[in-house]
Amino acid sequence: MVKFGRHLQFYLESDEAHGARDDPYIVPYTDIKECIGKSQNHFTREWMGSLKQASDDYSKRIKRFWKRIFDDVFSSSACSRSFEEEYRGIHSDKAIELYVSVMDEGRSRELFSFIKKLHSTAAMNCEALRKLVKKFDKGAIARGEEMLTSSFLHELYSSSFSNYPCLEGYIDALRDSLVASEGEDAEDEDSDNENYSIQEKVSSSYRNDTTAVKRRAEELTWLKTMLASIPPMDLSALVAHRGFHCPRDGTNRRPLENSLSAFEMAWCGGIKLCECDVALTKDEKLVLAHDEDFSRLALDPNAVCSKTKVQDLTMKEIISLTFKSGSRPPLLLDVLRSAQAIGGDSKLVIEIKPGNQEACTALVRLFRHHLDLIDRCEVIMSFDAFIMHRLKSELEDMAISLTTERFGSLSPPSKHTFDRRADSPIKLPRVLLLTVAKEPQKHYELWVDILNPSPIHSWLKHGNKSSLDGASNARTSGN
Repeated sequence: MVKFGRHLQFYLESDEAHGARDDPYIVPYTDIKECIGKSQNHFTREWMGSLKQASDDYSKRIKRFWKRIFDDVFSSSACSRSFEEEYRGIHSDKAIELYVSVMDEGRSRELFSFIKKLHSTAAMNCEALRKLVKKFDKGAIARGEEMLTSSFLHELYSSSFSNYPCLEGYIDALRDSLVASEGEDAEDEDSDNENYSIQEKVSSSYRNDTTAVKRRAEELTWLKTMLASIPPMDLSALVAHRGFHCPRDGTNRRPLENSLSAFEMAWCGGIKLCECDVALTKDEKLVLAHDEDFSRLALDPNAVCSKTKVQDLTMKEIISLTFKSGSRPPLLLDVLRSAQAIGGDSKLVIEIKPGNQEACTALVRLFRHHLDLIDRCEVIMSFDAFIMHRLKSELEDMAISLTTERFGSLSPPSKHTFDRRADSPIKLPRVLLLTVAKEPQKHYELWVDILNPSPIHSWLKHGNKSSLDGASNARTSGN
């Protein structure tokens, strides 16, 4: 049973601006769900009204999207009569490519963010209305009411916003054009060059400070000695939280949390698994970040980039941001490459914050382009059951696609018969649901009484799809 209501709440809370005058319409899922069992007419009125509002809002925004493209392009200084003749009847993907080439990067990025938000909102609204019908019909006969699937879902699936998958083509076209405009390859993450290779910038003061060097050497010696005393079976289950770092954000003895050095020191010291938190930048790069912004870790906490949400920063802005230790936030890709270079059992445990479906999709996309790095990810986890089920499905779709290529003309396994261990040419990471053992302090936490773990089974299941690989207990969600 997937907690869609919780996921919707995560989604709303992840956007502080939600509720602003021009914010996209979101189906009031919880309010409509409360109508079930009270009055079929009331539920019908609320559901149909919400369908209309979602459809009207989507149509208005997709029209605004295209109007902005053509207004900006054909009113720019580059526009002339010959320019208009050259591009008359232009195809949609070419129009997007032209827009990025004519407009400045900031304007193009704004359009990119706009269409991505429209896509995620439409997908959320479509799923909310579908699930509401499913919930209504579940007990309709027992309540003496008519089931609504046959009369409502055709209305939903013929609505304008249910065609949201077509936006993925626009998003891809914008992404490719933006990448090309930056002088990168069609997919910068495919390149073996080191354009985005992140190297620690150790300050000269630390480099020359023999005391600091001695302290760090002592810490590393302590780490190796401590690990040598742990039985191998226990050591395989030990996880370095955000790498080997000082929990008080100090840098005189250990690296800073979620920095490349923190993970490399842990792996080289003998720890096999390191946990990290990831966030998606404005230009869709997966970067390591635990907080909403970098103010706690930044050398200059008052700088604009330090106080800006990670999701609103581009990779260029993150590159310019310096941590207290002199390093900067690493890309997930860089950390995975370090794990691969160090070798052995060096692997990551990746946590994705609740409501961040886009980060899940970006992670699968990264793995598609870097198949050799998948086995450097042991676990992916989140408190959000909904996005973990979606992630599990996307990972298996990727594996089936690769398996199909391997089978050639032979019949590959279907999604229902797919065995991730026997059939997949790659080792997929385990997908886990995070829970808490103490009474929840935050509304999205799933509480499991250690004396009654039975609810876990329903959280891990999602219809006839593959179950999640298990649940993991966290002391608090803030860790």
